Formats: sequence, C-alpha cells, structure tokens
Amino acid sequence: MHKTAIALAAALGLAGCAPDQFSNVKATGLNGFIDNVAVVCAPLQVGPMVITPNYQPPNYASAQYGVWLDQVSNLYYKRIEPPVFIENINNLFPGERTATATKCLVANLPPPSERPFAPR
Repeated sequence: MHKTAIALAAALGLAGCAPDQFSNVKATGLNGFIDNVAVVCAPLQVGPMVITPNYQPPNYASAQYGVWLDQVSNLYYKRIEPPVFIENINNLFPGERTATATKCLVANLPPPSERPFAPR
C-alpha cells in the first residue's frame, strides 16, 4: 500500500508539470495533434485509458491522463525525443495496446520544424 501511495504522489506531481495541460487555449498545436491522433490511431489506448478528442471525460480528470499528457507535451514541444517518449510511456503504462498506440502517435508527430518550443 505504501508503494501505491508513493507512486500516486509521484504521478500527481508529474501531472502538474505541463504548463499547457488540459485547458491552455494557447496550446492549439498540441491540442490539435492530440485530437488528430485520437482519431487516426483509434482506439488510442494508453494503459487503462482511451484517449479521445477534445479531452472528453472521464480520462482527462485522472492523474494517469495528466502524466500521459505531460509526456506528450514534452514530445510535441521538443523537450524530449521520440525514443525517450516511447520508453517513458511504455515504462509508465506497459502493455501491447499502449506500445501500439505510442508507435502510432509518434508516427503521426509533425516534423520538428512544424512544432514550436512553447505553446502558441
């Protein structure tokens, strides 16, 4: 039980790291990318979550979704490279569905020249 509490606390702490998380209207590029891959890669399943366009409930309110979104934000804004993103997501949410969804997401990532370093 103690390990679970520590893991949850860590996830909640990481979830708060993305400045554009959930509702930043300036993150139009990131939001559009997530909406697109939610359709193109459907079902975009990460661990127990199915990622949907427009941050539809119930997943957007979970700490796990926040951790996933933080990692996607870091990838999209060029803070981490695709291989690091893939490793992070597969470590955080192991499973074949996650691996398949992660590969699809990365395959649909716009080229670096089309992605900003910060929300816009």
